[in-house]
Amino acid sequence: MAPSSSRTNDTLLSLDPGPSDILYRIQRVRGEHSRVLYVTVANPAVIPEDKRTHGRSAIAELSKLDKWSDDWTTLIVHKDNDGIWCEVDKFRPHALPKDVLDDYPAYDISHFETRHSFNHRVSEVVHGGRAYVLKIARFPHEVPALTRELKAYHRLAGSSLAPRLIGYAFEESPDRIVGFLVESIHGRVAGVSDFESCREALHQLHQHLIHGDLCRYNILITSEGPKFIDFENSILSSTKDWSRRRMDAEMQGLAGKLADTSVDGRPWNG
Repeated sequence: MAPSSSRTNDTLLSLDPGPSDILYRIQRVRGEHSRVLYVTVANPAVIPEDKRTHGRSAIAELSKLDKWSDDWTTLIVHKDNDGIWCEVDKFRPHALPKDVLDDYPAYDISHFETRHSFNHRVSEVVHGGRAYVLKIARFPHEVPALTRELKAYHRLAGSSLAPRLIGYAFEESPDRIVGFLVESIHGRVAGVSDFESCREALHQLHQHLIHGDLCRYNILITSEGPKFIDFENSILSSTKDWSRRRMDAEMQGLAGKLADTSVDGRPWNG
């Protein structure tokens, strides 16, 4: 399809540079329409090394591609002895599996106002005048971990052990869920003095799941008691990976985790 005559503005939202490829997530605004595009550069040599991770520079290089201004959603860029060439819409944009979703509302991710970015995938956003924490899968390889975390929040629904799940976040269409929203909670990072309350809370958590990545930064002390966050490595009870040995090891390691003053496991920047 021929490109629109409307002015196009491309902005780099996310990137994941690797040794054998580079993944880009790009917002394209053309006229009054906004879309999210996904680009896989199958050979990093397509883009000069000093421009691969700089937003404007990467976009400037990609815009030289002969397919760049066409109407597409996903693009694979190759470089071989014959030169640089592209495949258009050879893969579908990623989404969380439909069978993991429950009866929660879905919100358009483009309608959120970002208040603060904790890291590349987690941010505090404002929607409807209220603050929430948004977590997304930017690229396909991040979907399994986000799926595990979402299952944990479903399992903990109605519990005071974790932030409350608010709903799902989609890109462009409600049938393409790429993240979720939880309530934004206020609390401090757990420490040695919180051992007894954290031990009791962890005992309660183990009735539902094993956290899998326990550290003091993943336990916030709130007015309602300890709350756990970051369930990407969680193991639900009654699943094949659950074991009493793992559960006991997590409990036995709690004191050491609370005493650890390093920044290992800190889930946010700043």
